[in-house]
Amino acid sequence: MWDSFLAIFKISLKSIFANKMRAALTSLGIIIGVAAVITVLAVGAATKKSITDRFSNMGTNILFLRQPWDLDESISSPKDVTMDDVMAIREVPGVEAAAPYIQKSFEVKYKNTSVGLSVLATDTDIFSAYDWSVARGREFTEREITNYSQVMVLGDTSSKTIFGDVDPLNKTVVLDNIPFTVVGIVKKTGSTGFGFNIDEGALIPYTTSKVKMGSNNMSNRRALDRVVIKVYDFDQIENMKVDIANTVRNTHRIHPLGKDDFQLDDMASFVEQAKSTASTISLFLGVIGVISLIVGGIGVMNIMLVSVTERTREIGIRMAIGATSWNIRMQFLGEAVTLSCMGGLIGILLGVIFTLFVSKYMSLQTHLSLWAILVSAGFSAATGVFFGFYPAYKASKLTPIDALRYE
Repeated sequence: MWDSFLAIFKISLKSIFANKMRAALTSLGIIIGVAAVITVLAVGAATKKSITDRFSNMGTNILFLRQPWDLDESISSPKDVTMDDVMAIREVPGVEAAAPYIQKSFEVKYKNTSVGLSVLATDTDIFSAYDWSVARGREFTEREITNYSQVMVLGDTSSKTIFGDVDPLNKTVVLDNIPFTVVGIVKKTGSTGFGFNIDEGALIPYTTSKVKMGSNNMSNRRALDRVVIKVYDFDQIENMKVDIANTVRNTHRIHPLGKDDFQLDDMASFVEQAKSTASTISLFLGVIGVISLIVGGIGVMNIMLVSVTERTREIGIRMAIGATSWNIRMQFLGEAVTLSCMGGLIGILLGVIFTLFVSKYMSLQTHLSLWAILVSAGFSAATGVFFGFYPAYKASKLTPIDALRYE
């Protein structure tokens, strides 16, 4: 039996290499499909892990209070999220920290250096909320916040970008034409705070931004972008959301039957939404890979039908000297499977190369999945069987006399 399969494999290879260019073009769809499936699965898994790790670094016991992006039109007089909400939330039992959050990009200037930075206007609770610690210098104080002081705390990377080897502490930088004194440097975290990367950003008192800075995004002296809330116990986060929501409803004076004019988000929901988005994108790209495999399989069927037509006399001679319909069928089916598997192997090699390329140049820690490789290999073989069966069946149904008469 094994001798029979080995003989079929040798004949298949001989036939394929007799038409190298045709075989290569026929396998192209399968090569692209297999490479795409392996790469997409590896990159998709890496993306989901990256998203989970990034949000986990921010803490799963974090809540965000903000005005909804799609505010219900039936709410006639929606209230902004303000410091009144922050102060009220801090009184809720179980809340560890509540910090105002106003983000804007500015050009920060020091002597001849000008650097674009993301600046977060907040207060001292932000350090507790995100577990940020100061490596050098200090945080700004409550008194500085009350007095609208022009002080700044820089991230680790941004301080090096602006000052280089110069000690940044007590140096003066210009932000929106206002001088700020650098009082501290935050220890490098390697994580972001809901779109704000402290390593590459800067912190200033929210009062200073509201009173002294005239940028459009900070001109409303009461409105905040959001409030960052940290609770003590993650297991109680759903109960805490209810308590905080009731507190904000009171500060906004919402009627007991009225709709909320605010939204509370938690990190777990962001993680699930981000993972769902990554899965959808991976699925979409994976479908494209599968479609490519199907197109490749149709190409295999097409070329095998052409091969049957071209080799009709060969089929007649084989039948005349004793080959059965089963032998002919297995011969052409073997060629289709061999052609598909060769394309699959090349696709696996390219998929591995693409995955390693993404890992090196796109800062994603991709990991090759053995099951993805095995599934791709199995799918390419199945493609050969499925799309090669009809041409093989057609060849096996030829009669020796008709085949030998074929010109």
